[in-house]
Amino acid sequence: MSAKLIIVIALFVAAVGGAVTLALLEGGIEYRTIPEITSSNYEGQRVKVRGQVLNVQSEFKPTRFTAMDIPAEGQTAPADPRVIQVIYEGDDVPQGLKKGAHVTMEGRFDSKRGAFVATLLQTQCPSRYQGKELTTADEVQPAP
Repeated sequence: MSAKLIIVIALFVAAVGGAVTLALLEGGIEYRTIPEITSSNYEGQRVKVRGQVLNVQSEFKPTRFTAMDIPAEGQTAPADPRVIQVIYEGDDVPQGLKKGAHVTMEGRFDSKRGAFVATLLQTQCPSRYQGKELTTADEVQPAP
């Protein structure tokens, strides 16, 4: 085998290995519920959380809003849903961030601030959740 062919094969293997490692590291962030992340078990760990926006206090950087837990697919909404304050420190606020919107947030819970500090925020297309809003969304008040 020629030296050029060995080098090309080694570079290809290194590139594929690097891509797989990166994909595993980035894809390894787990979805958690609001009650889970507010427990001491996940303090400071990077997680993804789904929630329904209850109100938006500030759309300017940092964006602040209150969200409540969304039950997993096929589960019913709890009678006493958990509410969390969210601080989004990213640059672009999604256009659909408004009361009742479903959001997916990525970040860490900061117990000192008493809030989930999101670095990535996505709103779902309204057609995915319209008609599926939790009936208690308007009645839930943020925890003090």
